[in-house]
Amino acid sequence: MKLFSRRKRMPERPVPSLSLAQRQALEVAGVPPGAIPYETYRQMLTDSMVQTALTIKRLAVLSAPWKITLTQDSPEGRRRKAFIEEAFSQMQGSPGTLLAGAMDAFALGWSIQEVEWHLVGGTILPRRVLPRDPGLFGMQVSETGEVQALTLRVPGEREQSLPREKFILFSHRNGYGRVKGQSDLDAAYPHWRAKQGLMAAWRVHLDRYASPTVAARYQRGLPPAERDGLLSALRNLSQHTAIIYPEEIDLTTLGGDRGSSTGFMEAVEFHNREMARAILGQTLTTDEGRRVGSLALGRVHLQVMLLQVAALRRELADQVMTEQLVKPLIEMNFGPGPVPVFEFEETDLDAFRTGKT
Repeated sequence: MKLFSRRKRMPERPVPSLSLAQRQALEVAGVPPGAIPYETYRQMLTDSMVQTALTIKRLAVLSAPWKITLTQDSPEGRRRKAFIEEAFSQMQGSPGTLLAGAMDAFALGWSIQEVEWHLVGGTILPRRVLPRDPGLFGMQVSETGEVQALTLRVPGEREQSLPREKFILFSHRNGYGRVKGQSDLDAAYPHWRAKQGLMAAWRVHLDRYASPTVAARYQRGLPPAERDGLLSALRNLSQHTAIIYPEEIDLTTLGGDRGSSTGFMEAVEFHNREMARAILGQTLTTDEGRRVGSLALGRVHLQVMLLQVAALRRELADQVMTEQLVKPLIEMNFGPGPVPVFEFEETDLDAFRTGKT
């Protein structure tokens, strides 16, 4: 008992997690989550591998059906559950549309969507949810990292302070000091940049060496007129399907071999795989797999992706749907009491895991 009596009283005020400089930086609209500008993220989204990997990740999350479940099985709980289901059916778009907008955070670090509420016969309902460009917004946060308001800066207009309650926010890979989350493209960026350089060098290489140069060897004493005619024919060879020449002339080609491009191709494929790994956590769902046993490896890689997808579903269901849409909707219309929960249903993927149907 003496040991417990010596313990100091626990502080009632939460310990600050963000410095003043960090909070001031977050308030500035247009500041990205990390060192990579938003414009670079958008350029990366035009890359075929980046676009494919992000699309696979989004569709994998949305592939499971969703449901509204009760936290309290009572007449009041069932009434609230039915109300939420009806509100979703009347809303423009669907929960899937809202979740797809939230998953912009995979590429940009965080996403922001504005809820447009309207009053129908004394009932407050969401008319629609509109995605907004995170590059136009800053955050006003407390010293513990809680978002209190948003700052909107539209070019050519005065800066506005907007209430937090109007928006649905989602931060991807958030953590200490990362209120705006972290983009999957941060890890993919070095490989994307290297790939851009390789593609430019490969184009120059193909311009020089992909089309072989036709060379002719002739014996001394060939009349100049015949020599000039042969040279003219060789220059126009791409426009003809046939050519004749005397047996004392020997034709060959210089360059144009496939092996000279193999190094570029292998390097580009390597960087594509690394970008897929950065976004999906594995590679064989986007790569054909050239090694023996790639089917077994593909199953392992799929299991890795399914673990990531399951975690993302829980996070999106809890943080985006239940906390920022379902709960406010219930509280505005019913007040305190049981709050239904948005959940994804468990999907049967044994066929994918085992390869057996």
